[in-house]
Amino acid sequence: MWSQKNGRFIDRLLYRNYHQGSAVSNFVRQRVRPGAWLLIVGGGASIFLGANLDESITAILTLFIFSLLSSSFVWACLRRAKLSVVRVLPSTGTVGEVLRYAVSVRNEGNRTVREVYLCEAGSDPRPSQWEFSHLKEPGESDRNVFDRAFRFYRWKWLMDRGGAWITIGRSKPLQLESGEEKQTYLTVKPLRRGGMKFSDIRAELPDPFGFFQRRRPILNEEEEVLIIPQRYCLPNLDLGGCSEVKAGVDTSSTVRGEGDEFMGLREYREGDSLRSIHWKAWARTGRPIVKEFEELRFPRYGVVLDTNLKETGPDMFEEAISVAASFVSTIEKESCLVDLIFMHEEPQIYTAGRGVARTDHLIEALARVEGVDQEGYESLGRLIARYANELTACVVVLSGWCSERKDFLERLRGSELALTVYVIGVGDAPEDALLCNVKWLRWNFIEKDLMTR
Repeated sequence: MWSQKNGRFIDRLLYRNYHQGSAVSNFVRQRVRPGAWLLIVGGGASIFLGANLDESITAILTLFIFSLLSSSFVWACLRRAKLSVVRVLPSTGTVGEVLRYAVSVRNEGNRTVREVYLCEAGSDPRPSQWEFSHLKEPGESDRNVFDRAFRFYRWKWLMDRGGAWITIGRSKPLQLESGEEKQTYLTVKPLRRGGMKFSDIRAELPDPFGFFQRRRPILNEEEEVLIIPQRYCLPNLDLGGCSEVKAGVDTSSTVRGEGDEFMGLREYREGDSLRSIHWKAWARTGRPIVKEFEELRFPRYGVVLDTNLKETGPDMFEEAISVAASFVSTIEKESCLVDLIFMHEEPQIYTAGRGVARTDHLIEALARVEGVDQEGYESLGRLIARYANELTACVVVLSGWCSERKDFLERLRGSELALTVYVIGVGDAPEDALLCNVKWLRWNFIEKDLMTR
């Protein structure tokens, strides 16, 4: 017990130090340009090279360098700009795809602003306390005792993963007279799905030499863009059950009205809809005649997403979401219903398709779903069993492999539901997974394995 408390204390201490140190480093890096670092290094080296400080040319060069840096620093600190911006954002974006949008900027001050750049502050790349404590750097077990104890390389690896999004460059230089408004463009790249909030746009005001710059916040409103998961190409699908789904075929009907197939005419019976009366036949026979239809049933497919983070991590969980989104996007091209089923505090089910809702509803749910620490496979299995008789077939996407997931699959197969199971893991599939007839997807070769398995 004491060792566990001591370990948690060390985790918190290391996390706080790395967290604060990264904040200071990021603050300095955003305001000191590479040219300034070059001069600082050169000025420091010139001190050691100058043998006689009273006569050496090197000493004179050193004083000149530091005078230039001091002037640039003061100049940057004194720059002012009072600006407001309005973004023109798209409604959605996709993970890994560049998002470019327009920005209207207005000079609200009384003075002309010259050579000003706009950029989004970007997402905080620092990991959470949970990620620092539970996620391990690949190959961390091969490092020495010192590196494993202080976990600096783990922190560096987590920082390299990045935040929810990154900025790509900055705007072109702008010059704004008092009250003038101009339009420019900014570019970002989403790295995580979900709601991407834009709330902190900055004006970069460099000094004339380009050594330092001041970053001023700009008046703007908070806005959000929904970032949908990355989707992969899928081969032609045969999910089993009572019908087939073929990727890339659009069978949606454009005909309005009854969707059932006409079979013939018969006499009116109590309870028949007045809309089905065949008026010409009634006039010809003198008796009420109705049209009879054969009811058409459209296939209904389930996509089950494993949201449990046990023995997995955020990276494999994100890949599982992308795989599920790929199946949802492919199946929705058919005249069918699609059920998205996953666990979040309690079992959730979202239905879309013909006559119910647009599939965008399911994609949005996948964009916002979060991983859970509890298992919940038993209650999730009960929900699927409840709809088993209505489902044509079911795609199950697991974000890892363990005994609990294996038992979950065995219970699902007991319901005699046509299953296609994809498991995302590291390396080759274990023997017990192959015995369960699953399709193993290596988390860093997802699309390749999807097309070949």
